Amino acid sequence: MSNDKPQRRSAAVPQGRFSRMVRLGGLAGRIAGNVLADGSRHLAQGKRPAINDLLLTPRNLTQVADKLATMRGAAMKVGQLISMDAGTVLPRELSSILDRLRQDAVIMPSAQLVSVLESNWGEEWDRKLARFSFEPVAAASIGQVHEALSHDGERLAIKIQYPGVRESIDSDIANVCSLLRMAGLLPRSQDIEPLIDEARYQLKQEADYRHEGTQLEHYRNLLTGFARRDELAIPGFHQALSTDRILAMDYLDGEPLEQILTVRPDLANRVLSLLMELFFAELFQFHAVQTDPNPANYLYNRAEDRLVLLDFGAVRHFSADFVGRYGAALNAAADNDRQQLAHALEVLGFFRSGADVANRDVVLDIFLMAAEPLRQSGPYDFGASDLARRIHSRGMSVSKDPEDWHTPPPDVLFLHRKMAGLYLMAARFGAKIDVATPFKMALGAEVD
Repeated sequence: MSNDKPQRRSAAVPQGRFSRMVRLGGLAGRIAGNVLADGSRHLAQGKRPAINDLLLTPRNLTQVADKLATMRGAAMKVGQLISMDAGTVLPRELSSILDRLRQDAVIMPSAQLVSVLESNWGEEWDRKLARFSFEPVAAASIGQVHEALSHDGERLAIKIQYPGVRESIDSDIANVCSLLRMAGLLPRSQDIEPLIDEARYQLKQEADYRHEGTQLEHYRNLLTGFARRDELAIPGFHQALSTDRILAMDYLDGEPLEQILTVRPDLANRVLSLLMELFFAELFQFHAVQTDPNPANYLYNRAEDRLVLLDFGAVRHFSADFVGRYGAALNAAADNDRQQLAHALEVLGFFRSGADVANRDVVLDIFLMAAEPLRQSGPYDFGASDLARRIHSRGMSVSKDPEDWHTPPPDVLFLHRKMAGLYLMAARFGAKIDVATPFKMALGAEVD
């Protein structure tokens, strides 16, 4: 865990379904009021602004992000998922504002924190530990992390779930999606229901901390087969102190990955090559991928020169059949074989019968572009590449007519989310890494 403890805002988490709905309803009212006020001002000046121009103001977008950050839970998580997964669907302004949600969360006041501890560990909860720090070392969408010391002298990281998170998942998701559509921040024609359904399922998995502890132990065992295991650190799970809303793990020292790569850009090649190799091993060897590419899920321990892996609630398991089919698609794209790629994507469920031919061409173009690093012999220079811009530009030509568009299977969406996150991180820190070799090695191991 990071030793840096930035000052965070403190606010009680609204717990009841009605309370959370009222918060979002109040936000919708404020946005509507802003639109009326701004529209009246423009009309008084003789201007006739478009409704989207009135909706997508910095003030409205900031209020959306701030409200989701205060509510935490599914409301905040949906904002995070949409900002990363909706791609060309979202207005650029909203995407950039929601991106803050991956970096920011408001912490619980001490009184609410104690209430959660008592409900899980009993009124004498403090006797379970030799020491507990009330200042969180991290805060995210569904919980915050505190440092503690066991009676045996072990440093622990205690992840504590915000109250009301599990109970409000369904209503939060419905309310947030309705709010974003009502405010014009999501096109009404876009069918993102499969993604929302998966977000709901993932949230319910992530909100079960006993399940995450099991995932953590399983992932630790899988890592024994990873060639670069010694370059990774992963916490141990403390089952005796864990409940479905409290997760106790080893406390691991480290600095936030984004922070260390900013001050030590020379580490970018090593860290990103390690993450890329790990991704291919997860997919083709483990059939279990940590699908959340948020850099906050990683720390770097300079003293031990190791990458610290955190947060296993988003580990997603894939069938051998799916992995084989997805590997065939990636391999076809790496070979620049458009015909074979079209067949592989059809088998994966990318296209439906009678789908718009132009949209098929857009999907094929984007997939081939994304495989560009897989075709590069030797290191691919992500920092000098305009790959993200080209993919975004091509994606803008996708028809917004729901009759022409078919949402890919959720398994594919979550894999693309992870891969896109790694690409963007590599580009941000100017990494030059060999992607083709570890891909071919991992794919070869799967085929063998």
